Amino acid sequence: MMATRDSSRIMLLKEEVRSLSEELVQCQADKEFVWSLWKRLQVANPDLTQAVSLVVEREKWKAEAKDRKVLEILQAKDYKIQELDQRVTGQQQEITNLVQRKMAVDEDRGLVKKELAALRRKLGNKSQELKDVKEERGRREEALEEEKEALESCCSALRGDLEQAQRQERRHGEEKEALESCCSALRGDLEQAQRQERRHGEERDSADAKVKEMEGDLSDAQRQVADLQDQCSSLADLLSSRQKEVAQRDQHVTQLGSDNKIFFMHSNWSVMLFLYTL
Repeated sequence: MMATRDSSRIMLLKEEVRSLSEELVQCQADKEFVWSLWKRLQVANPDLTQAVSLVVEREKWKAEAKDRKVLEILQAKDYKIQELDQRVTGQQQEITNLVQRKMAVDEDRGLVKKELAALRRKLGNKSQELKDVKEERGRREEALEEEKEALESCCSALRGDLEQAQRQERRHGEEKEALESCCSALRGDLEQAQRQERRHGEERDSADAKVKEMEGDLSDAQRQVADLQDQCSSLADLLSSRQKEVAQRDQHVTQLGSDNKIFFMHSNWSVMLFLYTL
């Protein structure tokens, strides 16, 4: 803006300088003409007709020069007017283009505002959805934590039952070992009694004289053997029942272990499925 004003002022100053230079040249020419005319009139018999003709010719030339100058000025003004008209037309076209661009920009701005409002609404909806998802996730985490605590307590209870069953199994094993040792001792006694009986049978042939004396002892021994056999049978029955009980408890312990594994597998699958749904 400032540069345009300075260039306009410079052009005006140049025009004024050129005009003043032309006027100065014209004044010098008028001065020389007047000086030559004055010299002609200073002679003894001046030719007035020639002087008047020269003055008329000079004035005619000045009028023509003035007309040419006016014509040049008018032509320059016409060129300037045409240039200004072209500039005005270009500026009007630029203004029209700017108005059209402004209208397009306003339309784009309106569309952008609408898109921005839609994006803000979407952002609000997404924020609400994110909030709902966070709340739902918190509730699911709380439910998962509660289920985890319940599973841990159930696992602890199952571990307690398993340890108790293992202790009972060890106790039953100890009882089984005690019964087996008792049965072994009874078998030893039975074998010893049978050996004694065989020895007595062998000695009976060689000691007929002592048979009568030892019949009472033999009867007592036979009764003791019968009692021992009864005790052995009772202990064998007891051992068999204990073995069955131990087998049942072993089966129960095995079933508990299988149920525990199945429960853990089901719990792990449930947790994995729940996490997968998240």
